[in-house]
Amino acid sequence: MFGDISVEEFLRDYWQKKPLLIRQAFPNFQSPITQDELAGLACETDTARIVIEQGGEHPWEVRHGAFDDDDFSNLPATHWTLLVNDTDQHLPELKAVMEPFRFIPDWRIDDLMISFAVEGGSVGPHVDAYDVFLLQAQGQRRWQITTQPAPADNFLPDLELRIMRDFQAEQEWIVEPGDLLYLPPNVPHYGVALNECMTYSIGFRAPSQADMLEKLLEDSLEDARLQQRFTDLERTPQANPGELTTADMDRLIDFVVDALPQDEQSLQRWVGKYLTTPKAGAQPCEAEPISRAELSRLIRHKKRFEKSLDARILYFQLGNDIHLFANGNHYCIDSQHLQFIEYLCRSAMLLHKDYSYFLSDSSCFDTLQELLTNGIFSIKK
Repeated sequence: MFGDISVEEFLRDYWQKKPLLIRQAFPNFQSPITQDELAGLACETDTARIVIEQGGEHPWEVRHGAFDDDDFSNLPATHWTLLVNDTDQHLPELKAVMEPFRFIPDWRIDDLMISFAVEGGSVGPHVDAYDVFLLQAQGQRRWQITTQPAPADNFLPDLELRIMRDFQAEQEWIVEPGDLLYLPPNVPHYGVALNECMTYSIGFRAPSQADMLEKLLEDSLEDARLQQRFTDLERTPQANPGELTTADMDRLIDFVVDALPQDEQSLQRWVGKYLTTPKAGAQPCEAEPISRAELSRLIRHKKRFEKSLDARILYFQLGNDIHLFANGNHYCIDSQHLQFIEYLCRSAMLLHKDYSYFLSDSSCFDTLQELLTNGIFSIKK
């Protein structure tokens, strides 16, 4: 994928360090989805946007989906872009596009966004706070980047998009289908469609400390232990009622700190749940409980089991246990079953020739039964 550069060299020299353009990283690339099919997807999801630079109600107008046919028939001839996020959660063929990028762990990969643009279409010069691979899927696009900083006052005011006011290009490329541009976080870039074009953006998840702390505190509020109130049973008379004494300050700080998880293992389990919790607004996996007898029958008939497109699944080892997390649910299994857990996390499709060996063990059987019941895997029709 990186031409003469190995994955190890890419991670060492480029990942989160500097941009890299790889010509024909995917030779003869054919988009699994047409522009009409992308428009159809934009009519089914609220993760779609249309950005109109010229010809809208104002420059850089943003319209939000889900859309209908009239929304597309009334667009100007040039200078607009359709963007659809989370496309990998809709079609297996799009999920497969992300497969070559799994040398980065799954928990770091966020989604596949697809944009379709007519001539002049763009979202303006901007920066992203995360790593992104930009795969040209159709047509031609001109990419420009710069090393100039993007301070807070260098953005156009009163716009929904954060578009840089001053952008001076230092490097420029025209990309063709199959070309791949990697950009680390906070590199200002500007892409303009030279004709009808489609670009795949493989974006990476980069939670901020504020994001994680907010969710940790939100989840911690469910702990009944936090309903206790401050007490000061050993209080003594105080000379100045306006003073916050050192003793009281220490008590209050201890009181707040004690509200946080007090052991590393609790935090580790919370991180596993946090990283696999579906995005806000995501539809829950459709599933029905499956009995042991039914699962045994399916195994005898050599049925295939398919991982849900929106499944988020990871594991870590802790002592003699493997902690498996899938869409916010936690499962614990003995570390002797590591190969089975690795197989579950790695595979989009479970085949009888691969899983039958593992499922002779009751722990592995039970784990798959729970994952099927919770919709992480389903029976391939």
